[in-house]
Amino acid sequence: IGRDAFVFINNKLNPVDTLSQTQIKDIYSGKTTNWKQVGGNDSEILAYQRPITSGSQTLMRKFMGDTPIKQAIEREVEAEMGGLIEAVADYNNSKSSIGYSVFYYANEMIANPDVKFIKVDGVEPTKETITSNQYPITKDVLAVIRKDEPQDSPARKMIEYLLTAEGQDTVEKGGYVKIK
Repeated sequence: IGRDAFVFINNKLNPVDTLSQTQIKDIYSGKTTNWKQVGGNDSEILAYQRPITSGSQTLMRKFMGDTPIKQAIEREVEAEMGGLIEAVADYNNSKSSIGYSVFYYANEMIANPDVKFIKVDGVEPTKETITSNQYPITKDVLAVIRKDEPQDSPARKMIEYLLTAEGQDTVEKGGYVKIK
């Protein structure tokens, strides 16, 4: 019924605006440890993560694939998604930090002017690039019902509505990205 994206953020004062998927994996695996290695300032990268049981950490593990994620030090783990975004924005070493979220959350729920979205493979995560699948790390937002749900049920009618132009506007007003 909609689309979302897995996004990476850093502090607005960090000069790095774009990273490749490989560079991000190198940062989160511990292979790249200094922003200078990816075109930034000479400072240690503070790579925030979420607890292993969080949904965003599940997305991170999926993104990393076969590349192991480095063991985070205590100050790099944020229990709440809002805490991760705030840490990237406000922590003492915030210019040296990187974090991740889903577009919906970072763009709509905790929009913080002190963080910026990192372009991935040169593509900025925007509603337009997510809708068109130009942004490389998108995910579908699904509405699921039982197979045996009656054809005239309210659940089926709701899904049909969400797939109309008006319904897609509702999806977008809810913070997600339209699929059409």
